[in-house]
Amino acid sequence: MTTATLVRKLNREIGILQKDIREIKRVVFAPVVDPEGEYHPSFVKKMLLREKSKGPFYRFTDKESFLKHVRSRT
Repeated sequence: MTTATLVRKLNREIGILQKDIREIKRVVFAPVVDPEGEYHPSFVKKMLLREKSKGPFYRFTDKESFLKHVRSRT
């Protein structure tokens, strides 16, 4: 092969790899960041209610009760 042919082949392969990397980044990093860059309204509402309540602090005795409290919707 001539040098020009090799350069064209390498450029084509690099272009394919760049497209693959863009697709991988889009799939891997997109779920982590909200498209608007804001918190979900339900999360904000939940955190504001907890801050206002200034209710009792919880003392957890086992991992089940901790997970139950963390996963609760209130």
